[in-house]
Amino acid sequence: MIKDKRIGEFLNDVASSKPTPGGGAIAALTGAEAAGLVEMVCNLTKPYGSLAKTAEEAQKLRSDLLNLADEDVRAFDRVIFAHRLKDNEEIKSSLKRAIEVPEKVKKLSGRVEELAKEVSQIGNKNAISDAKTAVHLAVAAQKSADENIEVNRLALEKF
Repeated sequence: MIKDKRIGEFLNDVASSKPTPGGGAIAALTGAEAAGLVEMVCNLTKPYGSLAKTAEEAQKLRSDLLNLADEDVRAFDRVIFAHRLKDNEEIKSSLKRAIEVPEKVKKLSGRVEELAKEVSQIGNKNAISDAKTAVHLAVAAQKSADENIEVNRLALEKF
């Protein structure tokens, strides 16, 4: 599982000649990183209670996005397996799943973006760059998820 790997080991996996983990998993992890930064800004803001609910929501988003990174790997591995079987129904089914995962990543990362914008306005001013970095990462995660959605939709249209 991705969440159990050391960063260097994970990046070696990304850089390898294997097709997974790829852009979809990276999109999910990027969204999770953004959520982590939102949590950090909340935790640095005094009084802490003012952003406790935001921190709690960001933690859930971070966990969900981290899990989606592994789901993306499984979904794309299934696409590859279906192509090897040359089973059109299985290919279609696997491509649909390969679209669903980045759709979730996009949605959750959109919420992370909203939270990041919120904490950039009301959070600890010494952590403003962290909040703004979270905004940029959340946007990048959404755009990357869009790319994966599009490529899988185009592939699905061929069946």
